[in-house]
Amino acid sequence: MTSFARLPPELLCRIFELLSDPSTISALTLTSRLCRSIWLTHSHRIAANITFRIIPHLIYAEKLATAQEDDEAYLPRNPPSHQRPRHLQVLSRLRRLLRNAHLASLVCDSWARDSLFRDSPYPPNENLLPNASEPPDFRPVFYSLWILALMSQRQSTTALRGYTQHELSQLNELTRFISYYRDDPEDPATFRDVRDAGLDFRDDMWAEVCDEVEYECYQLSMVM
Repeated sequence: MTSFARLPPELLCRIFELLSDPSTISALTLTSRLCRSIWLTHSHRIAANITFRIIPHLIYAEKLATAQEDDEAYLPRNPPSHQRPRHLQVLSRLRRLLRNAHLASLVCDSWARDSLFRDSPYPPNENLLPNASEPPDFRPVFYSLWILALMSQRQSTTALRGYTQHELSQLNELTRFISYYRDDPEDPATFRDVRDAGLDFRDDMWAEVCDEVEYECYQLSMVM
C-alpha cells in the first residue's frame, strides 16, 4: 500500500482542494514535510480552487474581503499584510471568505423567508421555501451592502449614485429588513446567530448605511 507521503504532488494538491475547513488544512500541513511543502508552494492555487468550488457569487465575496482588508489596514494594531508570510495571508483570506459566505447565507435565507411570508396570513411552511439552487438569491445584494457599510459617507454616496433603480430597490428592501429586526427587542434567533458569528447589525455602521440607502431611494423617487 502506498503511504500518504508517497502520493504524487498533483494528488496531494487535489486532496487540499477538496477540504473546506482552514483548520483542517493547517492540520494537514503538519502531517509531513511534503504536505507542508505542497501548501507553501501552491497555497494560492489551492485556496482559489476551494473558494471557486464552495462559495457562490465569488466575485462579490472577493470584493468584500478586499474592502475589509483595506479597512483593517488603517488600524494601528494590525501589521501590514505584506509583512506576513504569503501562505498565512492566503489562509487568513480563505477564513475570511468562508466566514463571510456563512454570514451571507444566514442573513439571506432569513430575508428570503421574510419576503416569502411577509403578506401571508398563514405560518411559514418550510416545504414551500425555494430550494437553495433556485432564485431568488440575495447574497450579491448583501455583499454589496456590506461593502457600502465599510465606506465613508462620501464614498458610499458616490457609489450609490452609480446603482440602477432596481439595484437600489433591492438594497433598500434589505436595509428595511435589517432595520426592522435590529430594533426588535425580542432579538430574533437568526440575528443572534449572525452576531455570534461576529457580525452585529446594531453597530453604527449598519444604521448609517441603512439611512444612506433609504435617503438615496427617496431622492430617486422624487425625480421619477
